Amino acid sequence: MATWIFPTTVDKNKPYYYEVDKAVDTLKTLFWGQSRLKSIAVGDTVYIYASSPVQTLCWRCTVLAVNVAPQNVDINDSEFEHGYAESDDAYVKLTATRKFNATERFKLSYAEMCKHGLKSRMQSPFRANEELLEYINSI
Repeated sequence: MATWIFPTTVDKNKPYYYEVDKAVDTLKTLFWGQSRLKSIAVGDTVYIYASSPVQTLCWRCTVLAVNVAPQNVDINDSEFEHGYAESDDAYVKLTATRKFNATERFKLSYAEMCKHGLKSRMQSPFRANEELLEYINSI
């Protein structure tokens, strides 16, 4: 099983943003654009990263389905999406398994993760390396 980090824009001053905490708190299960992630699989772990100004991991999720066609997306999270105009060719279905509290979010901040193996700028989904995964799992 692989572990992924999916960044999302949460800054309400941007032309597009996603109210990820409200969406996951409300829906528990959601669909996420699969884009170029061809090797993601059912059972993989996904951490959702809230971008600036928050800059931290906020949720752990499990992948329930992959390559879901747009017409089969049966959960509507549009009230939490703001300014998104594009759609994806395929989606992954995620269910939340853990919401990180404030203390954990501090430890899982971008700055802290950079000290423990994070090498990405958090601009698109990516697979977590072993050093970073070990750190995340220690929280």
